[in-house]
Amino acid sequence: MLFADYPPFRPSRLLNSAHLQTVGAYFIGRQALPYKAIKHVVQLHDDDRIVIHDDKPGSWITGDRIAILFHGLCGSHLSPVVARAAEKLGRRGIRTIRVDMRGFGDSTYISRSHLHGGNYQDAVAVVEFVHRLSPLSKISLVGFSLGGNIVLKTLGVWGQEPHPQVDSAIAISPPVDLVHCSWNLRQHGNRLYESYFVSMLQAQLRERRRKVKGLVDNKLSRFPNRLIHWDDQFTAPCWGYRGAMEYYEDAGSARQLNQVNVPTIILTAQDDPVVPFAMYSEYELSESIELIATKKGGHLGYYSQGARDPDRFWMDWRICQWVTAMDEDFKPATARQIPARHRPPVSSNRWL
Repeated sequence: MLFADYPPFRPSRLLNSAHLQTVGAYFIGRQALPYKAIKHVVQLHDDDRIVIHDDKPGSWITGDRIAILFHGLCGSHLSPVVARAAEKLGRRGIRTIRVDMRGFGDSTYISRSHLHGGNYQDAVAVVEFVHRLSPLSKISLVGFSLGGNIVLKTLGVWGQEPHPQVDSAIAISPPVDLVHCSWNLRQHGNRLYESYFVSMLQAQLRERRRKVKGLVDNKLSRFPNRLIHWDDQFTAPCWGYRGAMEYYEDAGSARQLNQVNVPTIILTAQDDPVVPFAMYSEYELSESIELIATKKGGHLGYYSQGARDPDRFWMDWRICQWVTAMDEDFKPATARQIPARHRPPVSSNRWL
């Protein structure tokens, strides 16, 4: 297994708190990037559909690496973290596939169903579609927040028999335990994020009810203002669950983390206000997973002082470093394997 020798993250002096990293880096990172992708429609196992965005660099040739990027809750292919990562990977000759999950981005009006936080079957459909586009290409999976949970869930379900062309993955700030994350969002200092997610989901459903023929809908009329209530009264019933707790237990990837058999990095911050760091210590990681935990960084923030990288978006460069390392036989002197039963507590991780 390869381990990336990452430089330490040093937050920008102007964004030195978890909330400033989370919110500030989002707005700073919203620069307009040129769109040159080709859109494909992917048919899913239940006859629903989603759109993916295929960015192929001019230098890319058949058989070269492909990275598939999965956005987070209420995101899309245009989410700043997704768009920036795709652009930087493209500059390094990596073909990128940005996925618009059910009901978001360009999938808003062609999907009849809704985003499921652990829907590995959709991820498998995208991997198979991409494999058909270029059967000889190795594939890296990149997941942001809820997209990271879906990536980890997929790898865990595959277990000892992963897709033969998928040889690496990175999940950034993944909410592997959705029950724990739901509780965390209800805490006083984090309710801003819960309000944002719920307001976006409410607006999205109103819009899709007007324009999507055959929309999966339980006719919920009085919209709740808490995310757990939204999932309990809408998401869970639409997917056949009895309630939010059953949905969260099934969708979370935590119990499959010890079954992952693809070299994988989980990158997270100890001060993440959306995804609590403490939950990672509750679950066993497979020998194929390396947990990289920075002291600061917020949720998908990682806006740095910019001393070592070409720009201040530290997370973007770590994604590029990990994905491209797969084709460079990158084995730094510090690389090591730690059997899961001998792993130190996550708080003593060497990247802190």
